[in-house]
Amino acid sequence: RKFCVKYFFSSALVLSLSTSVFSKNIVADEDEDNILDSVTVTATRTEEEKTDIPASIDTKDQEEIELDAPALQKELFNSIAGVRVTQTGSTIGHMTSIRMPTNTSPYYLMLQDGIPVQSSGFFNHNGLAYTNFSTAGSTEVLKGAGTSLYGSDAVAATINVISKKLTGERLNTIKSEVGSDGFLRFGVGLSRTLNDKVDFAGELSHAKSDGWRDHTAYKRDEVSLKHIYDRNDNNSFKTIFTANRSDAEMSGSIIGLDALKNNPASVGDIQSALDSGLEIKRKFDFARLSTEWAHDVSDTVDISTIAYLRSNRNRYTATWEPNLPHNDSKQKTLGLMFKANIEKGKANFITGVDAEYTQASTKYTQLFDYLPSQFGSPVPKGTIYDYDVNYFAIAPYLRTEYQLSNKLQIGVGLRYDTNSFNYTNNVADGQYASSSYSRASDDNDPTFNHLSPKLDFSYKPTENQLVYARYANGFRIPQATRLYNLRTNNIDFSLDPETTDTFEVGYKVGIARKQLGVSVYNMIIDDTIVRRENTAGDRFYINGDKTTHRGVELSFASKWTEQFSSKFAYSYSKHEYDNDRIYGNNEQARAPKQVANVRFIYKPIKLKGLTTMLEWEHVGSYWLDDKNTKKYGGFDVANLKLSYKPNKKLNLFAKVNNITDKIYAETASISYGKEKYTPAAPRQMFVGLEYNW
Repeated sequence: RKFCVKYFFSSALVLSLSTSVFSKNIVADEDEDNILDSVTVTATRTEEEKTDIPASIDTKDQEEIELDAPALQKELFNSIAGVRVTQTGSTIGHMTSIRMPTNTSPYYLMLQDGIPVQSSGFFNHNGLAYTNFSTAGSTEVLKGAGTSLYGSDAVAATINVISKKLTGERLNTIKSEVGSDGFLRFGVGLSRTLNDKVDFAGELSHAKSDGWRDHTAYKRDEVSLKHIYDRNDNNSFKTIFTANRSDAEMSGSIIGLDALKNNPASVGDIQSALDSGLEIKRKFDFARLSTEWAHDVSDTVDISTIAYLRSNRNRYTATWEPNLPHNDSKQKTLGLMFKANIEKGKANFITGVDAEYTQASTKYTQLFDYLPSQFGSPVPKGTIYDYDVNYFAIAPYLRTEYQLSNKLQIGVGLRYDTNSFNYTNNVADGQYASSSYSRASDDNDPTFNHLSPKLDFSYKPTENQLVYARYANGFRIPQATRLYNLRTNNIDFSLDPETTDTFEVGYKVGIARKQLGVSVYNMIIDDTIVRRENTAGDRFYINGDKTTHRGVELSFASKWTEQFSSKFAYSYSKHEYDNDRIYGNNEQARAPKQVANVRFIYKPIKLKGLTTMLEWEHVGSYWLDDKNTKKYGGFDVANLKLSYKPNKKLNLFAKVNNITDKIYAETASISYGKEKYTPAAPRQMFVGLEYNW
């Protein structure tokens, strides 16, 4: 309560001062060049001004993404306030922290071009690897519980990676980049206007790296094809095919802070497994074909229908488990997303239905006999799990927006989700050999139903400003792995969905030379699915009690002169258990209170086409474990990036990551009684060129 009062009052002060300062400049600046995109599509799948949306949503445009030249997911997202993506030991693998501690749980709905990249029942925390993130045209992050258009997993954020827009010009592109540790990336693209009704574009890229750390080499391919057919003024069809593939070696965690400082490039705790000849890799395969039909029924009614086919495959060695089991999971999905916008006087209605049917299979295999010396139970060689799951989800929804006055609007939303699992076990039920692994019987076919209400108020003191208050209920269902990859300790448990309530107030203003966004949130999660460990160190999952997540997010961008601009992103948050039976009111692990990203951008007048950016990243200290026994001190790191476009055809770019060559950890935790650190890359340099004709 003290936290909420303190930060709600501080936020009110910021809002008051911001409104006063920005109101004085709105008229004077309205004719200046914009410094940021002001349009977003994620909240309602329709283009809207960011200052019209009563929610915290941040975007990155194509120009900024090109300057970042992202080879990894964190380079695409970590400049957004309250967003922290960390790479794992497989380099392309990642974990996400948005209004939550860093974790692998399904609190984030990940989209590509507005379509989910995975089914809710089969969440992969590396889901951004399923997007074509290195060739993205823009990104959007809707923080907090999703709008009525989004269901399970849209708890802490909805992340949308958007492909490049078609320009209507004939264009050929070739792009090449080289860098430290054998990094090489090559890409080609083309765009064509075939006639006055048809546009087409394609893009292909290949990247590889030898890895800065032992056993972290990877290869990655991305391809995208886009076809737009404007049949007439009232009907258009957009077809997109996207696919990507990653093949990455995996390193383990380094045990102890001294070991991290002395030998950060080592493979850590999997050295003995590698010495025995075990192949330890993570592989992703993704493909999706979608077609959207946009139909204007009248001046006040338009509908959108998206049908898609999707294929996901995820293979890896679980380096975080002492017995290093191998996983191979596949999902094939048919999906449909229907939405209608209806305008009636002062009211606007958004209604629709989403549906998915997924056929999935999982095989979990022990490739060698495991005999532990300390933690864990013996695991003999063989098939631990082998099961199939048919998954069906359907959700109708409705959002109503009503204009109470010229400046005041109320929004009300409802969404009803039904998620069903149909499970078939392909091996014997019960305990696997003498291990702690157990298999569920075939009668474990739960259905989860949830009604999610939403409510928001928005007030616009001027056309470019918005003050809003928002409540959103959300939920996330248990994953198939939590339902069927059982341990002896939870063989008799059933899991319920987590339910969440988010309360948020915010202020944002978008004028030509200045953009500001402030939000204060309080999220309560009930029936939190938590991990427990028995005395042997074996892990299992149960529904726990409540957790609370509170914080402040601030983003500010300003163009100070014709040459200098800056971007500032900051968040302060606190994540706690609420009378948990094991952890009491402790703070949650891997949850830094303060995260910041500051960017200084210089475009010299005397050298037109040059853009340089100095970036500072700050991550504060955090607890290594939920028992709050020890902290990691966090880190500060600086990067330098530049781009030079002497003409419209040529772009030369370069960057230096971690300028000071600092040794630090991407993530740190205590697991199986040991301090484990995933080291971050040292200083790395990259140069590249892009040629368009």
